[in-house]
Amino acid sequence: MANEFPEGKYNSIPKENLITFSIYSVTKNGEPCTFERLVKECFTLFPKAFGFSRYPQWPDSLKFDRPLRTLRERGWIVGNPKTLFSLTKFGETIAKETEQALKGSGSTKKHTRGSNRGVDAAVINSLKESAAYSRFLKNKEQFSLTEMELRALLQCTLETPWRIVKQNLQYSKNLAAEYNDSELLDFLQACEQSVTGREGTNAS
Repeated sequence: MANEFPEGKYNSIPKENLITFSIYSVTKNGEPCTFERLVKECFTLFPKAFGFSRYPQWPDSLKFDRPLRTLRERGWIVGNPKTLFSLTKFGETIAKETEQALKGSGSTKKHTRGSNRGVDAAVINSLKESAAYSRFLKNKEQFSLTEMELRALLQCTLETPWRIVKQNLQYSKNLAAEYNDSELLDFLQACEQSVTGREGTNAS
């Protein structure tokens, strides 16, 4: 059974990160993560963050609505309250980083976008070290890629819903813009153009 973390370890970490870690905590042992199971895990691990303010002995399910929408938009999770939740590759990275912050003995400063720079840099490096990016640099005018190549580039599988592939692509474009890497952004836009029109056959 999961053990509660001291409040000082998580009170400055965003709920999105805590939820991501909780999904990871549930699924890493092969257990399906339903909405009810997720609420239980979050409340067990982080009761102060997910309980009612007036009735702290009970979890407040409304505290999950906006964070779950945000996590889907970021491409960190797949699923909804009517099905099951699971993490994308990006989500797994965030979950493991959050685990380090929770279990580490160092500072528990606010886990903001700024403190995610190591994860962001890893994503940027992965994109720039890809065979597709090398091919783009050699011949930008004739560049194209297949859906399989795009999925591999974005750490997605054939089972990954197309909407998540698009979310991960947008996430990567946002990172390229934040890093002021115009060449990488041009590459990602070229990738996007290569697969334009595939939503209709891949939406799921």
